[in-house]
Amino acid sequence: MAQPKLITIYGALSERERERFGEFVRSPFHNKRSKLINLVAHLEVMFAGEEPKIWDKHEAYQCVFEADTPGKKRPAFDELQLNNVVSDLFRLMEDFLAWQQFSRQPEWRDVMMVEHLLSSSMLEQADKVIRKKASNEMSDAYAQYRFNQLADQHFFQRSRKGDNRYLIQGQQSLEIYFLANQLRIWCELINRANVLSLAYDKQQFADFEQYLLLSLPKYGNQPTISIYWPILTWLRDQENDTWFIGFKEKLFQHIQEFPEQEGKDIIAYVQNYCVKRINEGKNAFLREWYEIAQYMLPLRLLHEGQWISQWTYKNIVTAGVRLKEFAWTEQFAHDYYTALSQEERDNAYQYNLAVIYYEKHDIDRAMQLLNRVHFSDPNYYLDAKTILLKIYYEHNAFEALISLRDTVKIYLLREKLLSRSQQMLYKNLFSLTLKLYKLRLEKESTDPEKWRKQFEVLKKGISENNLVANKGWLMGKMEEVN
Repeated sequence: MAQPKLITIYGALSERERERFGEFVRSPFHNKRSKLINLVAHLEVMFAGEEPKIWDKHEAYQCVFEADTPGKKRPAFDELQLNNVVSDLFRLMEDFLAWQQFSRQPEWRDVMMVEHLLSSSMLEQADKVIRKKASNEMSDAYAQYRFNQLADQHFFQRSRKGDNRYLIQGQQSLEIYFLANQLRIWCELINRANVLSLAYDKQQFADFEQYLLLSLPKYGNQPTISIYWPILTWLRDQENDTWFIGFKEKLFQHIQEFPEQEGKDIIAYVQNYCVKRINEGKNAFLREWYEIAQYMLPLRLLHEGQWISQWTYKNIVTAGVRLKEFAWTEQFAHDYYTALSQEERDNAYQYNLAVIYYEKHDIDRAMQLLNRVHFSDPNYYLDAKTILLKIYYEHNAFEALISLRDTVKIYLLREKLLSRSQQMLYKNLFSLTLKLYKLRLEKESTDPEKWRKQFEVLKKGISENNLVANKGWLMGKMEEVN
């Protein structure tokens, strides 16, 4: 049975947002209808446990209408009446979401307050607010433009006295707004061209770039422009790393001045850059990304909605253990367990703890945790089996290694969600690891010259093969055998 869209939106709210919505509905300023209060109370009960209850229209009807007629005969179910109440609460939900978004933009609140004071001819009060706020530069350039426009209206157009300062400041704010938003759009257009080969007007970009370069001496230090211009520089020349010099410090300084979603988009550009460099073997960028992730976590800029995705969680753990930052990484795994969605939480937590304990050489605890992972996702299955592969190799468990190789081989043949390249990555890892293990066993009993030839052939096969998962680990084991 389809549930009302009100329930879907309510379920997507965070616990704190649900609490605030309840306060919003119970406020006489926003609502005086008891049936809407009854319905929100019913929703609060529905979502009180670990798993929300299923929407039952008959139960909801009784909760909404019976509460208004205590001691009387239970009212007969009337779906139209219930739908009307649900619809009214949904409209109140829309008001709440808009109010919540508005409350996060204090600069626009100031602008609208001044606008109201002027339109209501409360000029003395408007004068005080404008003078008080005028010295505070706004992070939203368009809000700053609108504020200056109102200030000019008040001080010049009404009295014909004063000067042009507010009009000139408004013009500058509008120019910053134009430059910043053009930069933002061009970053996205060129990124789509790089990733998806989507076309853009190159002459139009050349015209904008010429105008931007003329404007940079004046506006280059403005936070939005100072962030997007380096990113655009990289997107246009992805082999160039000079844009990143000093960028991280600038990012930390200004990132909280951006709206949350825009901040996340900026972090995505930086993450993609760091990951690209890490994949090219430039390991210094692992530390860069790790430090950026540490800074952004408490700001919720790595969240997707109200949750951190299991893959972001996994990437942070992977970076932490590769840098041997075990204490912080283990604490992160514990602290952000509840930041994972309920359906992903246990698997991600147990698998990533197993990774940490394996890297800390606590093999028994790693094995215990791996045995708790449910292998509904191919990525978890293969990553968990890869850890077992490393454990068996390092502990000389030859029979277990052969059995594991065969098990994974069968799984790769049956699993339809994996691409051909993904299959080959893991097939090669397991088969080449077993070959290396056998070569290691035969080192003492084989003619040295013959063994050396076999070793060089295997080493060349691994180094020249781009479809080997955990290639760095495998090459490291080759060096140990040599």
